Amino acid sequence: MKVKETINSLIAGIDGFSGISYKVHVDFYRNTFTVFEWGNKDNVTPFTPMERKRIGSMEEFKSEIYSLNIWEWERSYRKEEGIILDGMFWSIKLNTKGKIYESEGIECFPREWERFCQAVENLTGIPFR
Repeated sequence: MKVKETINSLIAGIDGFSGISYKVHVDFYRNTFTVFEWGNKDNVTPFTPMERKRIGSMEEFKSEIYSLNIWEWERSYRKEEGIILDGMFWSIKLNTKGKIYESEGIECFPREWERFCQAVENLTGIPFR
């Protein structure tokens, strides 16, 4: 399925239960983004020291998002066996003009996950893993 609709925004988060968590909100309409990074219970430094970051191109990020076909990702990626008590939870919400696409997972990822994380890192200048 090809999406020809305009992408309005993207919200993505990674929650490392005992590590660092991230949340990014990209507003394609305003060409802005906000990114949050915080440490969880076992992390001794709850916040990363402020430092100057190199910010990437919104146009390049948008192009990469279109090429990743997030609208074709499964709604949920999870292991079938066992209970996961620790690990990484992630979620993505892609808002287009006509529809909202959501995907999430715990310790399981779509094939394009690494490319997505790299695109977020290129845009924000902050690790997203």
